[in-house]
Amino acid sequence: MAMLIAAAGALLSEWTGLIDVGVVGSLKQVDFIYQVGPFSLILAMLAGAAGMLSLTSAKSAALIGVFISVTTVPAAAFAALAVTTGAWRTAAESAVQLLVNLVGIAFAGVLVLLMRTRREDRNLGRPLTEG
Repeated sequence: MAMLIAAAGALLSEWTGLIDVGVVGSLKQVDFIYQVGPFSLILAMLAGAAGMLSLTSAKSAALIGVFISVTTVPAAAFAALAVTTGAWRTAAESAVQLLVNLVGIAFAGVLVLLMRTRREDRNLGRPLTEG
């Protein structure tokens, strides 16, 4: 959905002259959105872990959307923007960034579930305190 909205906004911005089609592939200020690096995976894993911890604990579930959207929406939206302007390399890099983010989120979520399950299994063998 974010990609469709970004594409529609990009097309409208191109039509009104707000976006210079030739500039999108060379924007160095936002290259962290489409250039995959080691911190891409680290950030995605942190978001996934925070999201899963929020889901499996009594904490607010509103944080889940924030953490996950911070890692996925910029890459998805920039991929859509790059496609509308014909910056195919940047679109491909953004798509790879999105894939790395999704894999990192899922991997960290699974790790958190495994660690929480293991901890709960250990606590089941403990006798109840007398009270």
